[in-house]
Amino acid sequence: SEGQWRESALVVHIVVSLVVLLLALAPQRQNLYRWRFYPTLAWQRVLAAAAFWLFVIAVTFTLNTLAMHLSGEAMLGIWALYGESFQETWDKNWLFAMQWAMVALPAFICFVSSMPFFTSLAIAFLGAARGIHRLGGWRLIWYRRGVGLTRLPRNLCSRILQIPHERPSDFNIFKAFKWWNHLSDRELSGFVEVWNETIGELRERDLLSNEEQEELVFESAQAARRGRVPRLLDPLDVFRITNALPANREARRRIVALARSAQMQPLPAGTVRQMPSLSVLIPHYSETILYRRNDLFTSKGNTELLHFLTKYYRGEFANFAQRACDAAGVAFSSLPRSDSSLSDGHVASSQDSHMQHLELPLLKWTSLRMQTLWRTVEGICNSYAHALSVLLRQQEHGMPREEVDALVQDKFQVVLAVQRYALFADPKSHLFDVHEVAAVEALLETFGKWLSIAYIEEIPSLAGKRYYSCLTDASCPMMPELPATHHSCHPVSKTLVGMRRPKFRIELPGFPILGHGKSDNQNCALIFTRGEVLQMIDANQDAYFEAALFLPLALQEMVGPTAVKHGGRRPGIIGFREHIFSDVGLLGRLAADSEFAFGTVIQRTMDRPLEARLHYGHPDIMDKLQMVQQGGVSKATRGLHLSEDVFAGLDLVLRGGWTDYKEYFHVGKGRDMGFMSALSFYAKVSMGNGEQAITRQWVRLGLELPLPRLLGVFYTHVGYYLNQMLMTSALQTFAFMTAFFALCQPMDMGFADAAVSVTTTYFGVFYLLFVLASMLPLLLEVCIEEGLRAALCSVANSLLSLSPVFAAFQSKLMGHYFKTTAHYGGAQYIPTGRGLATSREPFSKLFRTFAVSHMQDGMELILFLCLGAGIFFGWVFYLCMCFSVASWMGAPFLFNPHQFDSISQACQDFQEWVGWLSRGTGLAAESWVTWVDSEQSVRRSASIFWLFIPSSRLLGLACTTALTLQLAPMPAITSPALVWARSLLALLPPLAHMIICALAALLGRCATAPLAPIPPHVLLAALAVAGTCFEMSAIQWWSSTAVCVLFHKYMAVRFLLEVADFIVAHRLGGCALGACHDACRLWTCSWRFLRDLFLGLVLSSACMVMALMPGLAEVHALFLFRALPQKEQASCCEGNIVSEASDPMHCLFERHLPKQRRGHEEV
Repeated sequence: SEGQWRESALVVHIVVSLVVLLLALAPQRQNLYRWRFYPTLAWQRVLAAAAFWLFVIAVTFTLNTLAMHLSGEAMLGIWALYGESFQETWDKNWLFAMQWAMVALPAFICFVSSMPFFTSLAIAFLGAARGIHRLGGWRLIWYRRGVGLTRLPRNLCSRILQIPHERPSDFNIFKAFKWWNHLSDRELSGFVEVWNETIGELRERDLLSNEEQEELVFESAQAARRGRVPRLLDPLDVFRITNALPANREARRRIVALARSAQMQPLPAGTVRQMPSLSVLIPHYSETILYRRNDLFTSKGNTELLHFLTKYYRGEFANFAQRACDAAGVAFSSLPRSDSSLSDGHVASSQDSHMQHLELPLLKWTSLRMQTLWRTVEGICNSYAHALSVLLRQQEHGMPREEVDALVQDKFQVVLAVQRYALFADPKSHLFDVHEVAAVEALLETFGKWLSIAYIEEIPSLAGKRYYSCLTDASCPMMPELPATHHSCHPVSKTLVGMRRPKFRIELPGFPILGHGKSDNQNCALIFTRGEVLQMIDANQDAYFEAALFLPLALQEMVGPTAVKHGGRRPGIIGFREHIFSDVGLLGRLAADSEFAFGTVIQRTMDRPLEARLHYGHPDIMDKLQMVQQGGVSKATRGLHLSEDVFAGLDLVLRGGWTDYKEYFHVGKGRDMGFMSALSFYAKVSMGNGEQAITRQWVRLGLELPLPRLLGVFYTHVGYYLNQMLMTSALQTFAFMTAFFALCQPMDMGFADAAVSVTTTYFGVFYLLFVLASMLPLLLEVCIEEGLRAALCSVANSLLSLSPVFAAFQSKLMGHYFKTTAHYGGAQYIPTGRGLATSREPFSKLFRTFAVSHMQDGMELILFLCLGAGIFFGWVFYLCMCFSVASWMGAPFLFNPHQFDSISQACQDFQEWVGWLSRGTGLAAESWVTWVDSEQSVRRSASIFWLFIPSSRLLGLACTTALTLQLAPMPAITSPALVWARSLLALLPPLAHMIICALAALLGRCATAPLAPIPPHVLLAALAVAGTCFEMSAIQWWSSTAVCVLFHKYMAVRFLLEVADFIVAHRLGGCALGACHDACRLWTCSWRFLRDLFLGLVLSSACMVMALMPGLAEVHALFLFRALPQKEQASCCEGNIVSEASDPMHCLFERHLPKQRRGHEEV
């Protein structure tokens, strides 16, 4: 029959299309000699990736087929009903094409975008399975509770210290259950030293108290031989080992991580002498080096930063206060209190003399809790150098201390690329800052054995400015050229503050900043690295002593005898996992969870079997020779190489190299801890991927990679961000479909049932996949590392923290910036703050930042849902839609600190926003008109084809046009002209305001002074309302078509805004059509002003209403920071009244010093 013939033809068409697709994706023979990949992957690895993708594709097609079964039947039924009469009765059923497209389009978008969701789920399950195998299998149950720590001594001695094992001569079966009886004297002595150094490092970081340190350390190796070991390592106390772990969560994690890493399989073998030399490269631009006193204290007391830090790290601050007082050599009881017998001047001078010993330790303590350069440098220098020294003393027993230090300095180097160091020390520069110079000098004084400073120097000459890449270190003298007034002592540095003379100076061919700064900074400092291996570290990272014990093993992955080679080549990049330490506050915890999942379960699967892991900056180690051959560690073209780090991996793969990923070594990493900074990071990454999609590297990868590996690279990089865009498009298409078919009801053509079936059978499943893909990787990784109860608690905590709201907002943001960058280009570097966001962002700034990307689309979804109220599409659909709209429009205010503190702040925000909205001149932060023009300026590089192919707005206009013509058809040709005109007005967009804007543009070009006392865009907006209402009054209204006509008018204005923006941006016709360009600009500003005015009034009113609710400010602060907001501080310290001039540091130490410590001192 004809139906069977059509089905057979459809099957043949699908098969042929798939074959053509595979041929298109296969490597092209003519390109093999231009970009051939060496070495090729072994067939086992290709087979593993192919099996993964076959499984994902099979599951995707199976579940999509089941979910779309009813909607597919509905669409085929519609086609059968109207297909035969489609061509014969086109004049009656010509709306069929639009209606059938609106049934098929949402289902098609969901079908396409569901593939990445299934990929994420498969990556999560496979990564969890590989993680269980790699991290220890069933032994994970022991190590997560500390039970397996009794295995640590043997693993540490044999696998890390590399001490030859010799069983003691008096060993017998009765001593076998005690681990120290299995170790020789040298092994036991080595383990005791390493363990005590580890516990000592935990105490120096204030993770342990003095009492806990005494309980955890060994007295000596001889005492350990006699069985006097810490309870944590006592096999006779195995059932209470969990209680013996430290109370501090970070200390517990580090001890358990050491034991877990020491038993991982496989671990390479190698010593410090055998390892290749390492250079650590740390770029710095404007990151905080070391906190200052005014960052922590004000005239009224503590700042909010210090307040929240002492709340989060209450126990650690108590340990610090105890250690700082001991180190300063003063008892706290000797610190002066304000007393009536002492004069205010004597109190102030006494406090200054005693508290100055505690100021610098407090600044360092705070810096070590935040994302500062001091934390990074101290972690890298101290941990790496200390660990290498300890290992070397054990591996080469009896080696003199001088030789140990010399060999460590040969093997280890840190290059700190402080790009603006010369400007910090130049009194003529606007960047001159004595504190920054003093902080750099303090770094050199403290870590000068391993640390060098690279910077860029600019010297004027007769031929123009000359640029140099310079290197200095602690051995270089101070430059005498600095003025004596600035060459003075500073409290941060023990010596004179000034710039050091460079040891090396290399002239550059020209201005070195070609990109966004970071990549140029790295590449200019690369020439001063002398290590065979490079490690890329950012200025928001940290390192740990016990993890650094694995550093020689990690470097053996490059050049060791057990190093894996593919095609005779060693790996060019080796990645490692990261511990996210910035889980401070709600946003910090959400960002930390996301980064934790990406750095573990996702990268584990990207490495094997997908072969899709590239380079993501930190803490990867690189083969310096391979990096130099491909032009440096990152690319530096402004805009195009916004994500500069990933191009090191892309170029490595294109040159036949390969990457690897290991988990026994790790470093710390900080993420953004504020709403604005976190979303700025995601916006930057999304724009970077939009720019990557048009680079030659991705073109060559698409031409040359085998299909299984290509799918992995695509869906874990550019495809991921493309899917976020499709997710947003799916929501908008479904919402438009509800309005469209609700307005089609008067025709009673049966399409509404098809739309309802598509929505009820697919939309809920689609949204569930989005939620699962967002949360499942984190859930599985926490489950295998910390247990099922911890995983469930993590999920519950995420839900209580409203992480789905943040995830929905983040997805919309990434999709928006990826789409705009792919359409228009213009990617820009967005600096992200790394501090704890405690300040309140004003309403006008939140509106400027998120109105275009989120709020306007959210308002449009509400409009579509209201128009679609005539048909019920199921509770799941409305629940998901309302959740998305609430997330898009409310998340900026929900995650804004102090948003609901007082009604006066809300009213002040409203006044500032109204002033910004009505101002016509100034910067974007001062004028709404300037902000609108800046938002549309990116269209100048867009192609005209984006207006039509593909254009969702054009498709929406076509649908509403077809619907309007069907419900209100045009009259016969013989009808009177007035009837024709009234019918045509219902179909055309609003015309009256176009005429008004054209006249205003002509008058504006002729006038030399403002024509009205109020801003033009405000006046034109009022005229737009008046003119459109007058025009609407001329239309012949019918109850059955009124809503449809208004809907069509809205879609027409929506599309014409795009056309007018394109005309203004490209200045078509040049100066001859200048009046037309001005008219288009005035017309777009008028309608956009009305939209933004209505949107802002709704949002600001909601904020003011919520600010009136009693107790909401305290609940909101507790929600964001897990601590109540800081009130006005009273001038009291533990009940002792002090004067207003008393040092707030004294009160801080008195409040947090352990009570038993104070009591002991007073006695």
